[in-house]
Amino acid sequence: MNAYPSERDNIVERVNSLCLRLFDAWCDTRSVTALAYLMHCWPMIDSTPGALRRLGETMRDLQRYHGDQLDDEAFQALCEMAALIDELVGRPARTVRLMVPGEVPGEVPGEVPGEVPETMG
Repeated sequence: MNAYPSERDNIVERVNSLCLRLFDAWCDTRSVTALAYLMHCWPMIDSTPGALRRLGETMRDLQRYHGDQLDDEAFQALCEMAALIDELVGRPARTVRLMVPGEVPGEVPGEVPGEVPETMG
């Protein structure tokens, strides 16, 4: 057995640490929805790419569908977790943007639908 943890092991440990921190915070604030999402995929039985991918996708769904229930600290922790998981499973990091209530996905705030934006030239 190797006495020194690998870089991958360190990243997995950081992901687990973030999950534990979120778990504690969400228990303290009784954030039932966030806890339900987290407990759906954590604690992980193993750190296979599939388990990590499931955790990442579940936490992205939490951000996407219930981002209004997350405070800034939780949102930042989830962003960090997503980047770490993407690094572990070999996917490029994706960004998640919270939407204003009533905003249509894919619509850019301030632009008129169907209007071609002016280009600088």
